[in-house]
Amino acid sequence: MGVPFIPNIEPVLSAGFNPKTGLPIKFGSNPKDLKLQIKKALRIVDEQDAINRYRWYNLPDTLDGQLLERILYYKGQGAFFYMETDQRFYFLPYALNGSIDVYGRFTSVTALPFNGTSRDSEEKAWITGLSKKPKYEIQLELTPDTIIDGCVLLSDYSKQYSQTNISRQLIQDPILDVMSDCFPFMRTSLLNSTGVKAMRVNGEDEQSNVKAASLSVEKAALEGDPWIPIVGPVEFQDLNMNGIGRSEEYLMAMQSLDNFRLSLYGLDSGGIFQKKSHMLESEQEMNQGNVGLIYQDGLTIRQKFCDIVNSIWGLGIWCDSSEIITNIDQDMDGEISESEEPTQTEPSFDDGGNASE
Repeated sequence: MGVPFIPNIEPVLSAGFNPKTGLPIKFGSNPKDLKLQIKKALRIVDEQDAINRYRWYNLPDTLDGQLLERILYYKGQGAFFYMETDQRFYFLPYALNGSIDVYGRFTSVTALPFNGTSRDSEEKAWITGLSKKPKYEIQLELTPDTIIDGCVLLSDYSKQYSQTNISRQLIQDPILDVMSDCFPFMRTSLLNSTGVKAMRVNGEDEQSNVKAASLSVEKAALEGDPWIPIVGPVEFQDLNMNGIGRSEEYLMAMQSLDNFRLSLYGLDSGGIFQKKSHMLESEQEMNQGNVGLIYQDGLTIRQKFCDIVNSIWGLGIWCDSSEIITNIDQDMDGEISESEEPTQTEPSFDDGGNASE
């Protein structure tokens, strides 16, 4: 009896083949895939916005800011710790491996491997028996146990009632799904504006001649199908009783959704609703809303994380807002850009727990 498994289709897709048919993707392409392909593009943009909105400095050479932010994007949280066996620092997802304190915080965790997906079910420990003790405050007195067995937890945003956050990838996905509807709807609207109407058919067997796959108005709109089969004596019928929306209305809807998406990251946007006509400066400022607190929430959490890490291992890591986000030349190099982030050599520790160069 065979063992069930989930095949990895990413290499097949990367090679340009459809995993279902085995044919080249361009050979078996279908306009019905428009929504799916647009959502893929939006997912990439959303991840890029998420992992580049903060700037990390002085991370160990085994880590970089984008890796930390990717783990936060797909998992919601991660643990920073030191492994004495290979003298390297790690930042990985984690799971409870013990009890909780009076505030509900984890007193012991075990690291999980990061596989780049959002599936959290039945994840196995990275190293069986590995246990790290989280530190939630700046450490004024250090012991070897703190350096070797301690860890610092980082969440993407402020925790709610639970000690684990829902990942940004899962939070943003429904918004991206609605956004990906806009272009197919707009495409259908443009097709319908050419004068295409529903066609009457004489019997059940003739439905396939119009469009057998058009089972509903919503499905046909998403797939860009202008024909809806109708069985009956009706000559011609327009199924859209409310008229056809103009293409700009769908684009405005998508723009509002994108503004909402950006506001969840605390990034400046034009507000959820924008007038079609010219907007006054005061109206624009009111529309943008106060997204600064959302952005500051994530920055405050990351900077406290850096303070605790530095108090234990003395790495001097730091996180700050991106120059592109603030539009301020923070490093005074004459450019508002993100250059390659500096790294430093990992320190080694003696038997007393003191760092040495």
